Amino acid sequence: MPKLARALSRLFTAAHPVAHFPTESKAVLFARQYLAQTGRAVAVAPAVIGFDVIGGVA
Repeated sequence: MPKLARALSRLFTAAHPVAHFPTESKAVLFARQYLAQTGRAVAVAPAVIGFDVIGGVA
């Protein structure tokens, strides 16, 4: 059972917020810099107020 749980956790990673910005342009700039520095994909998503940069996306 542990192998199955580990395999599923690799397939379905949990997305988590990396940062929050008031404008979309600042969020996109941060996302590009984050990708360049870490090599990890992130997404910019609208929030209630501003924009979130979400990590853990494939």
